[in-house]
Amino acid sequence: MAGSIAGVEAALKLYRESSPAEQEGNLSTFRQALMMAVSATNRHIIQAETNALRASMDASPAPVAPVAAAAAAPPRETAPPMMGFPTTYEVAKPDKEESNVPAAPVKAETEKKIDVSSASPSDLEGSLGLAVLDVDADKVTSLLEAGAEMDEEMTNAAFWAVVNAVDRAEALDKPLSGDIPVMLHHIFDADLRHLLTREQQRTNVTCMRPETLGANRVAMNSIFDDAAHKDIPLEEGRRCEDGHCCDECSRNIFPTFASQAEVDFGTFPELMSLTFNELEKVAAGTILQFIRLIERVRRTIAHEYGLPLKTILPLQSYSRKYVAGTTQKGGGGGEGDFVILHTDEATHTGYHYSSVLYLSTQGEDFEGGNFIFNDPADDDGEKDKVDDDYELTGMALEEAIRTTGRKLTPFHPSRGACVIFSSGWENMHEVEKITSGVRYAVPAFFTTSPVPEAAYDQMVQGKPKSNEDIADDWLHLLLAHREEQPHESLGRVKELLMKWHYMCAPLSEH
Repeated sequence: MAGSIAGVEAALKLYRESSPAEQEGNLSTFRQALMMAVSATNRHIIQAETNALRASMDASPAPVAPVAAAAAAPPRETAPPMMGFPTTYEVAKPDKEESNVPAAPVKAETEKKIDVSSASPSDLEGSLGLAVLDVDADKVTSLLEAGAEMDEEMTNAAFWAVVNAVDRAEALDKPLSGDIPVMLHHIFDADLRHLLTREQQRTNVTCMRPETLGANRVAMNSIFDDAAHKDIPLEEGRRCEDGHCCDECSRNIFPTFASQAEVDFGTFPELMSLTFNELEKVAAGTILQFIRLIERVRRTIAHEYGLPLKTILPLQSYSRKYVAGTTQKGGGGGEGDFVILHTDEATHTGYHYSSVLYLSTQGEDFEGGNFIFNDPADDDGEKDKVDDDYELTGMALEEAIRTTGRKLTPFHPSRGACVIFSSGWENMHEVEKITSGVRYAVPAFFTTSPVPEAAYDQMVQGKPKSNEDIADDWLHLLLAHREEQPHESLGRVKELLMKWHYMCAPLSEH
């Protein structure tokens, strides 16, 4: 904490000594240092409260268990398994009379009130900043509705305030407040608004799908011959099996989809290997940041393709590690140094939109490893041409087969960049071999196929009906840090993905 305070003092000194022209830029540095100091102070307070609570509990006599009452109580009913997997949890909140956990501090009644109808923009922004740090969701909502806006710095301050509140609740063994999801919803809204002001490179493409007739033989060949995938006969249109996709397709590059701080391994070390199935030892801050980034992708897809947000759900997302000189083993998250030419929708019929967020930079962290869109060549004459420089033996022949008659569009990965595209055959792609280093990325796949209502009915806790219900879902599906058996984590993740929209959007948008 002393280091954070020193950082504030240094930033303030820099601001005071700078010229008027430089002060605006240095003010941002000062505000960032101040937010870091607030975060460090909150962590210090959490630790002090936790130590005091443990000391008081150690000094208290052990409570007598109500054995007779427990023996007489009827067994708790368990819902039947959902689609072959058990449901994940039943919320059991402690009785207030029996809890040893101190109540949350009550806000002082003398707190200054702001008349939002007549307040100036500076008053609104100042009040919003205080409400954000206090995780006062009601006040934040009122101020935003009155015209205040969270800039990127304030949005990040709100995120860390939420992280601190989640850590504090876990340290004190308390349920999450209903303020937590409301604050997260405001953060997600602000994130998309900020993203839409940044650079976007859009390429519109014609949607493609396998030909209805005559494709079976070639499609079967592509199963056994990776090189044959590019030769599948295609026709215009989207397959979008059981979904509600947009009729238009595209590929989009966001060079600064996430800031360097948002994907920093020093702050979020578990981002290097995160999967939803194994969260027991992952810090709450990393889990929340991962969800924040995937939700940003989901909202970007809805905006780009004009789809209702509630119709888009993630089917899979994980951190992927590519290591030079290795061969992939197992599923999509396994290590390897390249990815063969493929179409995401051919890999899984439910994949309707795809994204890759990059966590490392070509030329700094690894060499090679371009992401490549692989299209038919524009000129028909090129389709039968083989480069005379190729010696048609060994790897040269393999490369000739891969590239002949094709137009390759490479993207050079950089930390924080993201590629978002429709998942059909119009966007066949591959990853070139990594020649050195380690390449980290987060692929994510989204569906527009609706979840059957019966699936929610089979959950112990179905669709949330209040912000407290949403907070319970955040806790038990993501932030509980409990040990699980494989079948338990599988059921939890399944429920998480089906409930994603209900957890990441306000009740008014359910």
